[in-house]
Amino acid sequence: MNTNALNVVICTYNRAEKLAKVLQSLMAAAMPQGVPVDIIVVDNNSSDATRQVVTEFSGSANPKLRYIFEAKQGKSYALNTALGNLSADIVAFTDDDVIVDPGFLTEICRAAQNHPGVSCFGGRVDAIYPEAAPDWMDLEGSMGFLKSALLDRDDGDCEAFYDTLSYSNTPAGCNMFFRREALEKNGDFRTDLGPRGRQFGFAEDTEYCRRLIDKGYRFFYIPTVIIHHPIDPVRLTKEYLSDWQCQCGKSEALSSADIPETTVFGIPRYLFRKALSHLLGCASADPKIRAFHQLRLAYSRGQIAGFMQRQA
Repeated sequence: MNTNALNVVICTYNRAEKLAKVLQSLMAAAMPQGVPVDIIVVDNNSSDATRQVVTEFSGSANPKLRYIFEAKQGKSYALNTALGNLSADIVAFTDDDVIVDPGFLTEICRAAQNHPGVSCFGGRVDAIYPEAAPDWMDLEGSMGFLKSALLDRDDGDCEAFYDTLSYSNTPAGCNMFFRREALEKNGDFRTDLGPRGRQFGFAEDTEYCRRLIDKGYRFFYIPTVIIHHPIDPVRLTKEYLSDWQCQCGKSEALSSADIPETTVFGIPRYLFRKALSHLLGCASADPKIRAFHQLRLAYSRGQIAGFMQRQA
């Protein structure tokens, strides 16, 4: 399939200032030759200057900018609204708090042209950290799992199928792109997953990608499709990351296809053992070990809450 047009989808909620930065980067990016680019901004019931920001960037012929308002709160509702308003054969998804690389649009089109047999792709996420990180944080060791919270996703310099990489068989939700036919076959995003307003929520993108894998699709990594993600210092606080871990665990339980046979009131028994192990680990005198167990305990609590919700 040729790359006849490209849609870039951004769902946003009350981040007008950050949205302006990502739109500026998209407007400044190199345009793929002969390929019309249509940026679709879905405003998920914002109360700030989101609509005004989009209006200020409107007027360009390529890329064209479209504003859509979705009143029903929840990112998945906004994503599904975007799916109903697509106009291109290649569709990219990114977030409202990133900066796209100058070659973002051209590299997406190059990948689609060079890999006609592939329908699902992902790119690199370059996390931009504050100068100082907390002493208790060990991102390159035991706390590598926190990179998901920080949108730090670098899978190397070589193109490859994700299922041959060591990290995950799906891309980061803030830098994934598809042929439209795959999206049409996969249907909508699950509205019980994902963030809702200011409430944490996760796994809407991962679950969506897993469904595509179940349909026989494979995701292909393109390292030259790059977004830059400035990390807000609040994301490096233990309070934020504990909340993130808890909600991530809950979303994982809600999206899990299978429930182990050995359960107590619908909750897998192994989760109680895990929670107890991490609870004991919270007493460690080593701040990194203690923080690791505190965060993983929060994840276990979220999993238990998610399985309980499934029984309701």
